[in-house]
Amino acid sequence: MKVEIITIGDEILIGQIVDTNSAWLGAQLSPLGWEVIRITTIPDTIEAITDAVDLALNRADLVLMTGGLGPTKDDVTKMALCQYYNCDLRFDEESFENIKAIFSHYKREISETNRQQAEIPAVSEALPNRLGTAPGMWFQNEKGILVSMPGIPYEMKCIMEDGVFPRIASMSDYVFEYKTTVVSGIPESIISERITDIETNLPEGVKVAYLPHYNLVRVRVTGRGFDRNSVLKDIDDVSKGIQKILGDAVVTEGDEKIQETIGKLLKARNETASFAESCTGGYVAHLITSVPGSSAYFPGSVVTYSYENKTEVLGVTPDSLWSYGAVSQEVVEKMCTAVRINNNTDYGVAISGIAGPGGGTDDKPVGTVWMAVCDKESVYSKVYHLRGDRQQNIERSGHLALELLRKRILNLI
Repeated sequence: MKVEIITIGDEILIGQIVDTNSAWLGAQLSPLGWEVIRITTIPDTIEAITDAVDLALNRADLVLMTGGLGPTKDDVTKMALCQYYNCDLRFDEESFENIKAIFSHYKREISETNRQQAEIPAVSEALPNRLGTAPGMWFQNEKGILVSMPGIPYEMKCIMEDGVFPRIASMSDYVFEYKTTVVSGIPESIISERITDIETNLPEGVKVAYLPHYNLVRVRVTGRGFDRNSVLKDIDDVSKGIQKILGDAVVTEGDEKIQETIGKLLKARNETASFAESCTGGYVAHLITSVPGSSAYFPGSVVTYSYENKTEVLGVTPDSLWSYGAVSQEVVEKMCTAVRINNNTDYGVAISGIAGPGGGTDDKPVGTVWMAVCDKESVYSKVYHLRGDRQQNIERSGHLALELLRKRILNLI
């Protein structure tokens, strides 16, 4: 069964906000046997909405639309849907009771504008929105199903989980499943070369795709069909074949992030790690602490930016700094060892580099980053030459540092 997602809002088109609704919907729909075939973003105009709806209903079984249901004049979705379905608005009492309950909770008076949010196109069915004042709307005729919802993510998710997923779960006997393998340190072009034989002989309905992100590549194996067991077996066999060929470059299965993988490894071994960051400014610590329960393996880190701070906090000697520079093997190894000892952790990681846009030299251009990882026995260091703007260099450095730590934990370096 095919789905098209329509997001409405000038704010999305001009880049003022990012469309996270579509990504969430895609992830939830595929296990239910619904395949997203298109995502369309349109402005807040009646003509754009009616045109998009007409096109979508002619190529999809289900259309999910978000946005344009607020109480202000720029929200014209209901007017557009009335025009498309050739109907008037009706007042929905249940929706109004929900609005009254919300305003009563906040001890506020209901304005006429808010009251009008209980008006929905006469041919639609109201979908309760327990987290907001704008109900969702379910339209169904011979052309297909259209569901219109607020653009606010938590309200949209609430309506989908309460009123849409339960209704569409049994409508499709089509199977759409995928499995992801996360690979580190190998470009997608090289991965493709190594698994050419597998891609040449894929089972019917199976496809391999590559999703690069910094030094990681997610290799996704997707399967489609009507026999769930057969589809799952096909994608599992292909995934295992890919993992066998790529060996130690495989970080994890699934859409797990590198910081989650690190957390699982450290927890399983009852070990800890700390970080000394210069050019990343605490970004690695942010990644680590974004994982719930990270306090079990992460006691703390330091951000040492200036020469003086590296000397005072980590004991890097002024002679080393002035002789080799902060971005050097000698300094980053000292930072690494010191942060491990100071925090009494099993592993230490240090990063020092030139993120840009200024600060580079002929010998050390922008993007030069030294990293080190150590345990109680030894220190391993490596220099990277990155290409990108400041934020890209920071984020890429953070992920590379975590990958160094992963390899050290597994004795791969």
